[in-house]
Amino acid sequence: MHDGDIEGVQAETNDRKLLYEEWASYSVFYKYQPISLIRKYFGEKVGLYFAWLGVYTQMLIPAAIVGVIVFLYGCASVDDDIPR
Repeated sequence: MHDGDIEGVQAETNDRKLLYEEWASYSVFYKYQPISLIRKYFGEKVGLYFAWLGVYTQMLIPAAIVGVIVFLYGCASVDDDIPR
């Protein structure tokens, strides 16, 4: 059903173990996705999907920063806005 074990002393290096170590772990959230390994293991469609998710997430970072700045400005100036 799959390439083999990912844990244990006898676990030899395979695509599944590499994906587990380089992609499916909270300790590597700041690294780029191994797109070529994902494509090799899961196929073209899934590889393209995760490549698009990575690009889309990077494109949303500036919008999120602007949104946080606007929100903080609104919180800081809510008492200064006196309706007439």
